[in-house]
Amino acid sequence: MTTLAINDPKFSITPTGIQFRQNLSFDEWDNLGQKLAPIGRSIGFIIGDWINYGDKRYGEKYEEALANTGLAYQTLMNLAHVARKVEIYLRKENLDWSQHATVAKLKTEEEKRYWLDMADKHGLSVRRLRKSINIGRLATEEEVQGDSADRGYVSYFALLNRIRRWWVRETQKAPVDEWDEDRRQGLKKDFKLILDIYQAL
Repeated sequence: MTTLAINDPKFSITPTGIQFRQNLSFDEWDNLGQKLAPIGRSIGFIIGDWINYGDKRYGEKYEEALANTGLAYQTLMNLAHVARKVEIYLRKENLDWSQHATVAKLKTEEEKRYWLDMADKHGLSVRRLRKSINIGRLATEEEVQGDSADRGYVSYFALLNRIRRWWVRETQKAPVDEWDEDRRQGLKKDFKLILDIYQAL
């Protein structure tokens, strides 16, 4: 398969990226992102589960298939390790692969489930989740920022991912059309800044 099964005359998706042939409206661009995001969140587990199945079913022969993927061997082993350590029934659809990888080192299913639930409920970044696991309780943002080992540049991707996770949680609780008008108008006002940034580009 060389293309993702999203068909649109305005763009094409290939193994090396997206080629835009026509301009997309904001809604079209946003809709595409909503289709792509779940794939991005799940691909690490899909490949990891595939590797683990091959290892169990075909033994040494599976390494030939791994070589055919073109991905680095260590990357494949990391994906397989996390998929093995965080079984499918523990995984959270709203969390990224990297958050699951953070709990993979934990010893028991109960610990993994607890911290994945915490990450989902509180929208924890990988850094905050890691810090929380290390200290054995929910770390505050101040504690994460105050730790020199955890300091680093916060990219806009991290911020957008936190907003995306918040959005998924809120719309799962209740669809937008069930929200009262005050809440909808308040959020429109708050999120206008993001629209302003987008339109300024």
